[in-house]
Amino acid sequence: MTRRPSRTILSNLNSDTMVENPTARYLRAMAVPTPRMLWEAEPGDCVVMLAPCPASFREYVARTLDLDVDRVDIVAPPETALVHPLEMADALGAGTKLTARPVLDAFALDRQVLDFARRTGVRLHPYEALPDDDVLDTVRHINTKAGIRETVLSLGLPVAAGGFAATRAELTDRVVAFLADHPAAIVKANRSSTGFGNIVIEAGARHTREHRVTAALADETDRASGWIYEEFLPLTASPSYEMAAGEDGVTDYYSCDQRTVNNAWTGMVTPALDGPSSPAMRKAARMIGEWLHARGYRGIFDVDCGTYEGGYIVTEANVRTTGGTCLERLARRLRPAEAPVHWRADGRFGAHTGGPDFAEAVRRLDAEGLGDPAGPVRAVLTTDTRDIDGKWRYLVVGNDADSVADAEKTTERVLEVP
Repeated sequence: MTRRPSRTILSNLNSDTMVENPTARYLRAMAVPTPRMLWEAEPGDCVVMLAPCPASFREYVARTLDLDVDRVDIVAPPETALVHPLEMADALGAGTKLTARPVLDAFALDRQVLDFARRTGVRLHPYEALPDDDVLDTVRHINTKAGIRETVLSLGLPVAAGGFAATRAELTDRVVAFLADHPAAIVKANRSSTGFGNIVIEAGARHTREHRVTAALADETDRASGWIYEEFLPLTASPSYEMAAGEDGVTDYYSCDQRTVNNAWTGMVTPALDGPSSPAMRKAARMIGEWLHARGYRGIFDVDCGTYEGGYIVTEANVRTTGGTCLERLARRLRPAEAPVHWRADGRFGAHTGGPDFAEAVRRLDAEGLGDPAGPVRAVLTTDTRDIDGKWRYLVVGNDADSVADAEKTTERVLEVP
């Protein structure tokens, strides 16, 4: 088998394509798990992370994948970094490690990545030629909540009732008026990800409505890109359809049912369960993909939807690599002969006190038979962050939905997840 050219895998999860005016808390939350990008590596690659990569985790990845980690350059800071990884690599004097590889595989397309590729001559994966500024503008536009609403509506696809507000004063007035006819609204920062900036406001009694909205938006300050507000629907499922735009067109990658806590993504179950709206949602995702392809975008993207009693809506698009992309790639790497691969993944807080450390958790999973490469189901800890943010991040993968569901219960027990 012909090996791909070596590449630099860039963990730019703090890209300004994804979020506007991020807080330090958001940047840290994005940075802490970036050592998981080591799962993407092949010998000869360079992986640029935003958090330290413990030796125990490197050894765990090496053993799980039978990967010679000594042949992978790891660029990681001594402490969690809250800057763009290209800035961090420069500060560490590691720039030559990035340019030593002919290909740059970035998590998201942003201005810094595009300028770096133009300056150094590296090829941006998966583009055959460097994209121009129009492609970057398209990516930045559709990665906003207003941008995806505009695109979806132009294609004749359904979105939740709602609108856009450019300023906090305008937002307050419009949400107060909107709640006169809707039981609840969700307000979203226009350029945001992973639930950052989402606020749900219930209408409540008419005479308290303005006070409730004002109080809910009290901490909001004007944003350059504004907000959108939408009817907060009683969704029955939140499926997502991930696809790839290549030179020859758009192809399916995988589907999942998303898990959310407080309207923020935490994990998923794949493949997504089929329902009455599934064909229409897949068609919608493909239509958006064809729109992107026609404008020069190449790479992974997903289209998130929500189902409710009356049908479905498109909620957003992530035109970039996603957390799910990395999990699907790892699942396929662990089960290369199976299609589709069934898996479940989540990020769950461990017990407040006690519980296993990383090494003990790995030992327990092995004792349950979930670390056996030849076993019917496998469980993998995708990062080692339990002592940093209190979370266990795991992937359970197998060849059927029921065995994966059972193994996830075992994994939760092993990790002592409440």
